Amino acid sequence: MSQPIYTIADYLFDRVAEAGASEIFGVPGDYNLSFLDNIIASDKLRWVGNTNELNAGYAADGYARERRFAAMVTTFGVGELSAINATAGSYAEYAPVLHIVGAPNTQLRDGKRRLHHSLGDGVFNHFIKMVEPVSVARAEITAENAASEIDRVIRMVLKKQRPGYLLLSPDVAKLPIYRPTTQLKDSEEDITSQDALADFKKELSSYIEGKATTLIADLMVHRLGLQNQLKALIADTQIPFATLSWGKTLLDEHSDRWAGVYVGEPSQPTVKDAVENAECLIKLGVNYTDTTTSGFTQNIDSSKAVDIHQERATVGDKIFAPIAMKDALQALHEVLTSGIEVVAKPLIAPVDVHQQQGDDDEALLQKDLWHIVADCLDGNNLVFAEQGTAYFGMSEVRLPEGVTFYGQPLWGSIGYTLPASLGAGIASPHKRSVLLIGDGSALLTIQDLAVMIREKLNPVILLINNAGYTVERAIHGEEELYNDIPMCDWQVMPKAFGATEDNCLTLKASTPAELKSALSQGHDAKDKMVFIEVITGVMDVPPLLQDVAASLK
Repeated sequence: MSQPIYTIADYLFDRVAEAGASEIFGVPGDYNLSFLDNIIASDKLRWVGNTNELNAGYAADGYARERRFAAMVTTFGVGELSAINATAGSYAEYAPVLHIVGAPNTQLRDGKRRLHHSLGDGVFNHFIKMVEPVSVARAEITAENAASEIDRVIRMVLKKQRPGYLLLSPDVAKLPIYRPTTQLKDSEEDITSQDALADFKKELSSYIEGKATTLIADLMVHRLGLQNQLKALIADTQIPFATLSWGKTLLDEHSDRWAGVYVGEPSQPTVKDAVENAECLIKLGVNYTDTTTSGFTQNIDSSKAVDIHQERATVGDKIFAPIAMKDALQALHEVLTSGIEVVAKPLIAPVDVHQQQGDDDEALLQKDLWHIVADCLDGNNLVFAEQGTAYFGMSEVRLPEGVTFYGQPLWGSIGYTLPASLGAGIASPHKRSVLLIGDGSALLTIQDLAVMIREKLNPVILLINNAGYTVERAIHGEEELYNDIPMCDWQVMPKAFGATEDNCLTLKASTPAELKSALSQGHDAKDKMVFIEVITGVMDVPPLLQDVAASLK
């Protein structure tokens, strides 16, 4: 019996699996259907169909944040353009997603036919041009370039931790190809200059000695998978530490050395002093955005900073490059434990323990809501906070060690977190997702509740019902109709998307006591999706959101 032909589609999906994915997200379309069969036949990959392409892109993004690689498949034109908003967010926030697009047959394209899902002008490269600004590598796969271009694009996605794009026609997908004889990692390059690294260590040793020092970490430490390396450094030193909200949960927020989350001018006094008044501030993977710094109100003197980025390090105004962050972090660890005098900047006060503001039987206040949620979390949770009240509310509460906190503060596309928590839950099935999302945001992507139910995921979902777009109300138009949303019966939503009493617990809370009870029930119902509708005041916003909204007006 003859062996089945090994095709270009087989090669592509074997490389996808090798890069770290065991699932592929997407939506079927006639231009990709034939090579979706290759996914179904694969013993390395599983197809996860989403309700629309935007949700597929968001799910892949969440998956990538956990696995450091994800893939999705859409069809040409209508499908890929639906997903491009998600891809742009992945690019902005360093989520490595490979977008595979099924294209019309090459013969038909060469004939410049007026094909469906095209613009009808016989030109078929419009959309690959559109994706150029939001991808680090792109390729149209042909019989001649298939192996080299598939490998090149995937390697760039892995190296840069940003999206890539592959265009594949069904007729090309079924062509034979030799199996790969090399591994993707075979071409991994060590970008670090040993001379630059040596000079960095020398300069760092003399610069940091005797200076009152604080460390602040942010997003890129997580995206490059260096969390354990950072924690080892912290364990071997005594310096205090903080994060920006983008890097929240990188470090132990219940440590005596935890200063807090730095948000620029509105920061709490302890973290503000620790960061702004340090004689030496060690910055690890820090990227400032308007929403994480309250409108760029950070007051940090770069001349007093050791600043480590993805491929460079600086000490004051001296730049050392190229140095990979992992190597710079290792050098920092070696210097700080070399026996030189390392001075820990004292914290001016311990971080405050929250005292509940409202009574248990009174209306739930945002000042209490997020602390109550935090108290019910454990180290096995993935917390997704929608950009809005949830993100800013959770930014300033202390989360248990082991929790991973996710938001989208730079791209800020509402609705992102629901499918993203789906993707992350599939990527890390041993963890439980906790989704915090507002009613306005949920209306964009609520359809993927159906996928969560089909995938037998058991997240805890807190739907914040405050009758509209609260962030926008805080910025402008508090009582204007454009910030209102259609009123929904949220209690029936899970059932509408396929939930039953056997697989879903639906609850409602409008007081602290009701919320605590609902969260307790949710914690115990580990084998079910838990959907909690949380009622809050229309203009009750977290204190940090008030400050950020004022900076954006």
